[in-house]
Formats: sequence, structure tokens, C-alpha cells
Amino acid sequence: MIAREPEPHRRRHHEILRRYPQIRSLYGHDPRTGAITYAVVAAQLGIAYALQRLADAGSLFGAWWSIAIAAYAVGAFAAKWSGVAIHESSHNLVYRTTRQNMAFAFFANLPVLVPAAAFFRRYHLDHHAYMGVQGRDNDLPTRWEVKLVGRSSLLKLVWVFFFVFFGTLARGFVKRPNRWEVANVLVQVAFDIALVAWLGWTGIAYLALSLVFAFGLHPVAGNFIHEHYLWNGHQETWSYYGPLNKLTLNLGYHTEHHDFMRVPSRRLPELHAIAAEYYDALDSHRSWAWVIWYFIRSREMGHFSRITRSMDVYRQRSPGTKHEQPAELIARRRRMEPEIVLAGELCHR
Repeated sequence: MIAREPEPHRRRHHEILRRYPQIRSLYGHDPRTGAITYAVVAAQLGIAYALQRLADAGSLFGAWWSIAIAAYAVGAFAAKWSGVAIHESSHNLVYRTTRQNMAFAFFANLPVLVPAAAFFRRYHLDHHAYMGVQGRDNDLPTRWEVKLVGRSSLLKLVWVFFFVFFGTLARGFVKRPNRWEVANVLVQVAFDIALVAWLGWTGIAYLALSLVFAFGLHPVAGNFIHEHYLWNGHQETWSYYGPLNKLTLNLGYHTEHHDFMRVPSRRLPELHAIAAEYYDALDSHRSWAWVIWYFIRSREMGHFSRITRSMDVYRQRSPGTKHEQPAELIARRRRMEPEIVLAGELCHR
């Protein structure tokens, strides 16, 4: 669906803030996310170590099926938390400085095995800066994904299961790496080599399966589908208010996050409560499992169920807002994050 209007979040942000200026008190960072993440990473590596030792001892609990069950039942939640922590740090919402947040993201990235933290930061901030603009917003499915998958339930099932691939490298958003991204690769590769020597391949298999499940065919992966697909034909961003928010740092509060990116995720329910008349009026989800199931089986849903807009439309001024061109958004981000050098960031004038 091609939009004729700019994305809705800037307009709603200014409107809510004029009515509820106390929301600014929610801005800041939340180091408690860091403390929880340190414990989750330690636990995830501890489970991998235990499974490796069980496998070495010939125990049934070290068999491949036990590893798969453990990865789905426990590991996926831990891997998802690592992803959530990386997301939080990409907005500088865990610690005060960019350097601190990047170091934290590198740590959260360790049990995920694949270097993702620094790359996610760049492309995710572009998703916010160029929402719905084909070729700039990497959250949008590519044209070949739309054509290849179409309405087929089988192909949508395959796409969901391998989202960890389709949602990253397959979309072609591979630019010249900046220094943070190079550092991310070096740190992660060094850690992976040490991990193989310390754990062995059984422990690595557990961590790898945890990653695939957490970002694939698992209820905690429902956010990748619930957030921006057109479930009612017109609403561009959706929130999820189900119980899994407690295990994913309120990841489901996605509309609120887009409206106020400076509010740490732990405080998003408080934001929702303050501006309830705005958010309660929007449609929302209660089950990530249902989201995945319906997306796969319904011929009315697919990668064609997204809103796209041209850069000219994106640049249009929303009523009642101070207009910022995408280049100005990037410039403001650069002032906030002086250590990061972003490639390919200037829009066409």
C-alpha cells in the first residue's frame, strides 16, 4: 500500500507532548536493563556449558532432542532478551553515553554468536529516520520477498522460520562497515573461537538453535510481524499488550516506542497510561502466537500488507508539527552520538 501522507509518529509525538508535558520526565536511561542482561547472558552460557557436559557424559539430557527442547523452551527467551538489550542500547537507553551503550551491546551480543549489535544500531536508527521509505527502511520486505513469498502459507512458514536470515542479509542492507561494526565483528569472532574451545559443539548448537527460535517460529518472535503489517488495512504501527511483554522488556509497546524513542522500554506502560486516550483508541494485539499463525495461514496477509512511501511524501510536514527533513534527523542523531560515523546517510535533495 502506497501512502500519500508522512508517517504518523511525529505528529502524534508533538500532539501528546503538548497535552502531557510531564512525559519528558520519563526520558533518560535505565541501568537496570543492564543488570538483568548480565544475569541473562551468564545463565544462557551456563546452560550451554551444562548441556555440553551432559553430552560429553553420554546423558540423554545431552542428546540432540534435549538440546532442541531446551533451546525452544528456555534459550529462545534468553536470546530474545539479548536482542531486546541490543535494541535498547541502540537508542542509548541503558547507560548515559554512546560508548557505554555500545560496550554493553557487544556484551549482550556474545551468546547470540553472530555479530549484530553495531549493525543493528545503524540500520534500526534508519528504520526510525526513514520509516516506510523503500530502500532506506530495512524493516520493509524487499520487492523480491513480496513476489517470492506471495500468499503461500508454506513459503510464509519458511520465511518465518528463517527470519534471522531473511530479515538481515537477504535484504541487501550491507554497507561499508564503520569502526564500531568492525570492532563488533572482531570481538564476536574472538569470543566464538574461545567458546568453541571452552564449550564444544554441543553448547554451540544450543546457542545457535536459541537464536534461530528466538527470531523465527516462536511466540517471542511475533513482534517482527505484529509491528508494521496492515492488520486492519490502514494502521501502520501496532502494539502488543500480552503477557510476553514481561519477558521481553515491554517490546510489544511498539507504537509508544515510535512516538517517544527517548523513553526506556521499562517506562513505556507508564507512558501508555498517561496518554491512554490516544493508545487505547488504536487497534492492538494480545497474542504473538496468534499473530504468527494468522500471518502464515491467511491469504489476506503477506509482505504486500505494508505501507510504503516515497521520500517526497516522507518529507511532507505533518499538521501541527515542526518539520524535520530526514537529513536533519540524521544531523540531530549525529550530535547525540558523535562517536558513530554513519555511511550513506544523506538523502537526495
